[in-house]
Amino acid sequence: MRVGLTWGRAVELLPHQRQNILSHYPVCWLPWAMDTSRADHLPIGSAGLIATAVVERAAQRVGGIVYPTLWHHDTVETGVFQRVMMAWLTMVADQGCQVAVVTGLPGTVAEDLALIEAAEMALCQHGLLALAVSPLELVDGTMHDRGALWETSLMLALRPDLVDLTRVVGEYDQDVRNVASSSLGQQSLMLAGERLAGAVRDLLEHRNTAALAALYQQRRERYRQ
Repeated sequence: MRVGLTWGRAVELLPHQRQNILSHYPVCWLPWAMDTSRADHLPIGSAGLIATAVVERAAQRVGGIVYPTLWHHDTVETGVFQRVMMAWLTMVADQGCQVAVVTGLPGTVAEDLALIEAAEMALCQHGLLALAVSPLELVDGTMHDRGALWETSLMLALRPDLVDLTRVVGEYDQDVRNVASSSLGQQSLMLAGERLAGAVRDLLEHRNTAALAALYQQRRERYRQ
């Protein structure tokens, strides 16, 4: 591997490389996903593939360590899910991480609230700035459209070999068949990576806990409406 790494995948790094990256770029990227289908024409792992692609693009701009995707099953109780996330955040804090980016798409409101609470506990207990967002939230959360235009385009950009457009059905049929494209997916990935990188740079430079609190409060208020 080249000298002077600014970022890397955790499982591909030598111990001294990981330590060197964290000493200069103390950011840990933690993608996670539900192993449930988003649409009949997309692979079961599409949410995880998208989350990992977004954080890797952001990591290339900011630096840090990208951890393997954590897969979550919908049969796991919300309390267990929260404890797993808290253990993950504790682990990276102990390794010297200052900012942790937890990127995934909660399947339920309870899961998202549990994730927010885990992020807030990590700040209180470890001083870790934990940014918990969905992969496209900082662009437009509606782009998580359960296998319609945007998610299909993202998968066409990432793994077209896993997409079967002959199985597209439902109200978004024409949009997916006629509009979804690899180029649209690439543009979306680039923008999502840039937005996420910008948010992380701001956290590193200013340690703006108020911005995190406002983000999480907005999400809670949205669920109360």
